[in-house]
Amino acid sequence: MQAAILVLAAVLGVAYGGPANGDQVPKVWDALAKLRGKGALTAEQIQELYPNAVAGKDFPNNLVIPARSINCGSVKPGFIADVSDPSKCQIFDRCDVNGNLTSYICPAMTLFNQITLICDWWFNVDCSQSTQFVDYSNARLYAGESSKFLDDQMEIAGSADGAAAAAPAPAPKKAAAASKKKA
Repeated sequence: MQAAILVLAAVLGVAYGGPANGDQVPKVWDALAKLRGKGALTAEQIQELYPNAVAGKDFPNNLVIPARSINCGSVKPGFIADVSDPSKCQIFDRCDVNGNLTSYICPAMTLFNQITLICDWWFNVDCSQSTQFVDYSNARLYAGESSKFLDDQMEIAGSADGAAAAAPAPAPKKAAAASKKKA
């Protein structure tokens, strides 16, 4: 639950962050809709879909990461969904800035979401759309010190009021409590 809240907060930060947050095109909600390949499902639709889902038909059912040949030297650093068979986005790779490869597998019924960079329910990811979003979030990961993921409240406020709001509250006075104990 906490992880879902953090992901939602990050997505909202990107969506409403404006130019200071990269002002990505397309906007995050539009990008997620395009990656999904269809309209968002309602809770009732998910309740009908979920119990009838068939592994291998509705979503891949890989139990291990298959042997593959991936060269991190030919791609930018970041997380990349494996769109090939049999993975179909259940497996994703991370190429680091040194050219090292690490591969991961998403749990059953989930696929790698190339926009949020997490494993997401299979009905939220159309794997065939993933390749167009490889740089969407990865570009922000390796932008160096200019990377912005969440808004800096001091930067937004841009005034002394912002500095006062961001300052920690003074510690409670202990002298009054100590004098009550002596009495």
